[in-house]
Amino acid sequence: MNTRWYAAVASVALVVVPAGTAGADGGTGWQRMKAPPSGLEYLLDDVSAVSSDAVYAVGSSETGGGLILLRWDGARWSLESDLPATASPTLRAVHARGDRVLAVGQDVVGGVAKPLLLDRDGTWRKAIGVAPGGEHGRLADVAAVSDTTAWAVGREGSGLVERPVAHRWNGTALERFALPVTGGHAKAEAVAGLSGTDVWAVGTEGGLAGARSQGLSWRWNGTGWRSVPVPSVGAHQVELTDVVTAGDQVWAVGRADAQPLVLNWSGRAWERVAVPAASATRINAAADDGRGGLWVAGETRSGRDAAPFLARFGAGAWTTAPTSDDLAHSAMRGVTRVPGTTTMWAAGRHFRTGTYCSGCRATIAING
Repeated sequence: MNTRWYAAVASVALVVVPAGTAGADGGTGWQRMKAPPSGLEYLLDDVSAVSSDAVYAVGSSETGGGLILLRWDGARWSLESDLPATASPTLRAVHARGDRVLAVGQDVVGGVAKPLLLDRDGTWRKAIGVAPGGEHGRLADVAAVSDTTAWAVGREGSGLVERPVAHRWNGTALERFALPVTGGHAKAEAVAGLSGTDVWAVGTEGGLAGARSQGLSWRWNGTGWRSVPVPSVGAHQVELTDVVTAGDQVWAVGRADAQPLVLNWSGRAWERVAVPAASATRINAAADDGRGGLWVAGETRSGRDAAPFLARFGAGAWTTAPTSDDLAHSAMRGVTRVPGTTTMWAAGRHFRTGTYCSGCRATIAING
C-alpha cells in the first residue's frame, strides 16, 4: 500500500453515522458493557483480544494498588483469578497472543517502584525488572512479537530526571535496553512489532510544567534500538501515546497541543494524516481494523469533563459510529479488534460526577 497517499489528504471529513443506522463497521455503534465489581473502584487502561470469547482488560484501583485484570468469556466480564502475589501493583497494558497473555505495569518493592510483567502461558507467573542504582522503574506497554519473545517499554528514574527504557522478555527473564534520548525527562509509552527484527516504540520528551515537548520514536532492527525523528507539526507540545502495526503499515497516535495527532510511516519518515479539526483533544490508542484501516480511541476534554472519541480511518476518510448514552463522560484509553472479525472492544474510565477523574469508574464498550 502506498502510505504517502494517506499523507496527501489535506482535508478529511468526519462522517458521523446517525444512531439506529449501520455504524462504521456495519454494526449499530458502541455500546457500554457492565464491568465486574472488585471491592475497589477501578479504572481501565488497555484491552486486548484473541477471540470472541477471550478478551482481556487491565487497570488499577482509583486509589492505586490492587491487580485489576479482567477477562471476557463470550458472555460476561470477570476478574481473573490465580494471579501471582504482588505488593502494590498497577497494570497499564495487556497483550494477548494465542494462549499467551502478557500484562505490564509496576509493583512497589521496598518502597521503590519496579517494572512488573505478568505472563500467563498455562499458569500465571511474574517477573520484576530492575533500574540502575535502585531507581524507580515502570512499564507502560507490552507486545509479543513472536511465540517466544515480547518487548515492554516504559521509563526509569524519578522527579525531573526520567529516561525511556525497553525490556525484552524471553519467557524467563527481562533484559534491559536503554533507549537513546538527548534530554533528561523522557518516557516510552507504547511498543508494537512487525516481526522479531522489526519493532517500533514511541514516547515523549519534555513537557514538564507546560514546557515544550516532542514526540519520540525508536526502531529495533534485531541488534539494537535507534532513534527515528518525529515531526514537530508546528505544535508547542507533541505527545505520542500509542504505536500500532496494521499489515505492513506502522501508525503512531497522540496529540499536538490540544488536537489529535495521527502519523503514518512512509518507509522513510513519519507523515501526518489529517484528522478533522476539533474532533478530539487527544488520541490515546489505536488498533488495526482488519481491512487496511485504523480504529482510534481517545477523548475530548471540556474543562474537567471528558467525552469519548472513537473513530475509524479507512479509504481516505474518517468515520465515527454512534455511542450509547451511558458512554457519556468517558475517556477511552485502549482499543482492540477481535481477530478474524470486525468486532472492536474499547476500555477506559467513566467520570461519574462529571468532575475529571473524581468518582471514576471502569468503562468497557463493544462495537460489532
